[in-house]
Amino acid sequence: MIDRIVILGPTAGGKSEIALLLAERLGAGGRGADGAHGAEVVGADSRQIYRGLEVGTAAPSAIDRARAPHHLASFLPPSEIYSAGRYARDAKQAIAEVEARGRAPVIVGGSGLYLRALLDGLFAGPERDEGVRAGLRARLEADGLESLRADLERVDPAALASILPGDSTRVIRALEVHALTGRPISVLRREHRNEPTRAARFGIRWARTALAERNEARIRQQLADGFLDEARALFRAGLPPEAPGLHTLGYRELLAHVRGEVSLEDAVATIALRTRQLGKRQETWFRRVGNVRWFTLTSEAAFPAVAAAIEREAPSGNQP
Repeated sequence: MIDRIVILGPTAGGKSEIALLLAERLGAGGRGADGAHGAEVVGADSRQIYRGLEVGTAAPSAIDRARAPHHLASFLPPSEIYSAGRYARDAKQAIAEVEARGRAPVIVGGSGLYLRALLDGLFAGPERDEGVRAGLRARLEADGLESLRADLERVDPAALASILPGDSTRVIRALEVHALTGRPISVLRREHRNEPTRAARFGIRWARTALAERNEARIRQQLADGFLDEARALFRAGLPPEAPGLHTLGYRELLAHVRGEVSLEDAVATIALRTRQLGKRQETWFRRVGNVRWFTLTSEAAFPAVAAAIEREAPSGNQP
């Protein structure tokens, strides 16, 4: 049986479609013990985990799930906070279950922190302290996120550099860990890591102009598929301000439109800009990931050949 495979790369790079093509190839060539698919997809996306955000996060559709089983996608409410440490535990369990069925796990995503937590191990940190968190949330409401970001800049600039603008959840967590331990979370992460997971690593990349064009085309298609309707439903849900769903790229901008703060045209332009910025940060992050076999693409026509190359190059046999 083919071993564990990771397919990583920037958003809109075609990772998910290549993973499906690979799963279909593995299914055709070597099905599991019960005759079902020879591979199953394990997500590594920090926003596809939320229900109700399927269109805007390009989460696996019913058609995708019919082509191959998927795990860790659309399984949480958009109000639930989910950490990289918890993801690593859940992903390891999903991988073990897939392998127990005699199939190959194909881990797919662009969330660098999730992938690092799984592949390299990650500091889990102290348990949540609701007293500390309540104080930080009160400050967030009274003084705004920039005040908390300024505090984190003073005590742990390395952690702040890895947190996206607008992500109050991870800012609060970093400040909470510092308050509880007296040490920067960035340092603790280096010193205390969970057991890593071995897997063959493959990466997808595009020229920036081509990737920007793909992103803009995807946003247009998402709007046609109901992206704005999802944002309206999110608005009506009455979620608390710290709910991750409210801070998800695309929804944050469309919610501003729903509230009457910006035009739809301006919201869409901001989504495109921030998606390009995200792609640049992902490129920077993935350059630090070792042992990756990269495929540089210029057209979707190459997807089947990439899937075939991954099948050929991936090692066989179970890894610990």
